[in-house]
Amino acid sequence: MKNHGEILSGAVPALDPAGRPAVEVTASLGRWVAQLDLSRIPAEVIALIKGCILDSLGCGIYGASQPWGRIAADAVIGFSGGGRASLFGRAEKVSVPDAALANGTAIHGFELDDLHLAGMCHPGAVTLPAALAAAETEAVTGKNFLVAVVAGYEAGIRVGVCAGTSHATSGYHATGTVGTICSAAAVARVLGLDAIRATHALGISATQAAGLYSARMGAMSKRFHAGRAAQSGVLAAYFAARGFTGSEVAIEAPFGGFMSTLHGQSDPATILTGLGEDWETLRVGLKIHASCGSSHTTVDALHEMMARGLTADNLEHLTIRMCKKAMLNVGWNYKPASIVSAQMNGYYVAAVKLLEGAAFIDQFREDLLADPRILRIIERIEYLHDPELDLGGAAKRHAVKVEAKLKDGRKLETVIEQRRGSAERPVPTAEIEQKFRLLASNHLEPAAIDRIISIVANVEHESELGPLCASLRACRQAH
Repeated sequence: MKNHGEILSGAVPALDPAGRPAVEVTASLGRWVAQLDLSRIPAEVIALIKGCILDSLGCGIYGASQPWGRIAADAVIGFSGGGRASLFGRAEKVSVPDAALANGTAIHGFELDDLHLAGMCHPGAVTLPAALAAAETEAVTGKNFLVAVVAGYEAGIRVGVCAGTSHATSGYHATGTVGTICSAAAVARVLGLDAIRATHALGISATQAAGLYSARMGAMSKRFHAGRAAQSGVLAAYFAARGFTGSEVAIEAPFGGFMSTLHGQSDPATILTGLGEDWETLRVGLKIHASCGSSHTTVDALHEMMARGLTADNLEHLTIRMCKKAMLNVGWNYKPASIVSAQMNGYYVAAVKLLEGAAFIDQFREDLLADPRILRIIERIEYLHDPELDLGGAAKRHAVKVEAKLKDGRKLETVIEQRRGSAERPVPTAEIEQKFRLLASNHLEPAAIDRIISIVANVEHESELGPLCASLRACRQAH
């Protein structure tokens, strides 16, 4: 596809003599979404998406049990007035937009959901909850659901890649902005919208793009960005289905468009380059650590160094160098505040890895946030911006150079370009299933876990998604 490191000033599209965008990006993307069929999707994309679906469901089941997940579910149950869409781990059903809101918040609820590096978004947390709620309510087949999820991933990710680093470093949380495109495309496909109405759905969703990255400093609202984007896409598609219109140049408009307004990086026309041939979805990776993706290469580096003798006790000083975007994400000074802020902070993540040997769900708990042992280790850690790492562009924005000085005078060094679990370093299917079982084990009965795994593996053969959703509601303990 395009060069993910390329920067074009101002994301200004090529214009025709009348001053209109020369390439109809939004309309072309809407047409592609409307016409996408399972036969046009490569087998490797289908296989990856099934893994992403299972992974997102596991993240959602676990996230629904967290305080922010419970608050979101309680809220939508309170004001929904009933419906036909399921909530993770709850007996009650709600409306489609309300289910998308609560379930999206849950999937993004513990920094475990999938990630597209250059697109800088978490596509599963915005695409899956919207598509699942609509598919369950409209009683569509598993095949149509699967195609809809692919449509949401590919359309939204491409917008995210185009928006690029300049969008993200301007203070936007791309999951909240780009996520509206993901969810709208998915639901438009579930509803079977024609090209014109699918285009309007994208236009309506683009105007709802929102999400301030300041929420990473400890607020629950970072989790909410995914749920809100999922809900926005649902509203956009259902409105468009009834004839409500959106801008047909919402993405590419030189004034007031997604790219021109939200500090997009590249010419919007690049969104269409290789569409349907070069699949950005194949560049989605899964997360094996429960923290911001920008901290994962640090965890991987420390894992390597610990195998070579590094410990929390023998560390004298740890220096971690990363690019500007990663520094903005995780390189800020740590102050004990909340689980959210700990998961988004590189100092805490590095310290807890050194102390406990892992950075998964058990390492992000209230009793550790201000633990004196953690704080003492943090005093020996330094994060630095390395301009050389900026040259790798968005596709290598997780790269780190790590140096550890030990108390006995030894020095350990390593460079990690891509995190384990990324598209470049994928985890096997068995590990994806293992992660799902672990996340679901405290909340669902074993039989329900087995059913979910089986249904997802063969989802294109399901006549409807009722059995899957029933299993997702089968919580072991009432909230």
